[in-house]
Amino acid sequence: MELTDALYENYSKAGMEHIATQVTKGAWPFKALWHIIKTGEPPLPQRAAWAMDHTLDRQPELLHTILDDAVAALLQPQHDAVYRMLLKGFDRLPDIPEDHQGVLYDRAIRWILDPKAGVAVRVFSISLAAKIAAGIPELQEEVCLTIESQLEFGSAGFRNRGGKVLRRFRKPKSAK
Repeated sequence: MELTDALYENYSKAGMEHIATQVTKGAWPFKALWHIIKTGEPPLPQRAAWAMDHTLDRQPELLHTILDDAVAALLQPQHDAVYRMLLKGFDRLPDIPEDHQGVLYDRAIRWILDPKAGVAVRVFSISLAAKIAAGIPELQEEVCLTIESQLEFGSAGFRNRGGKVLRRFRKPKSAK
């Protein structure tokens, strides 16, 4: 069965898990899934993004094979499913390469501030911005101020994730 056929026929969590299993085993190339996301006609990119999310959950390091393309995709108009999958994928990486951190941080902050962005995109943007800011006190403060400016109008998910980041970044420093 071709990958595109599987994406059309198996539109369920179990179907996407099966596709992810096949991709991680090498039956279908990971880059073929990415190619469908970039060039497919709707609804294929959304479905491929769902399958890729399950794939990256198992093997987040696969994102390194498309890293430059993935960063570029976040800067272009896409379906929210693609943004959501990529944001989660970057959050799963142990380390985000330094040469991509500035662009990703800036994009994440813009989505946090954008009330028209999808709820999941805004919530995963909080996680990505916090991950990048983790070792930089100045960025931590910027992330906190950005989240606080949106808390009043944010969804329950936004308030929950934002609150966790605020507590983590603003916890009192223990006396030495």
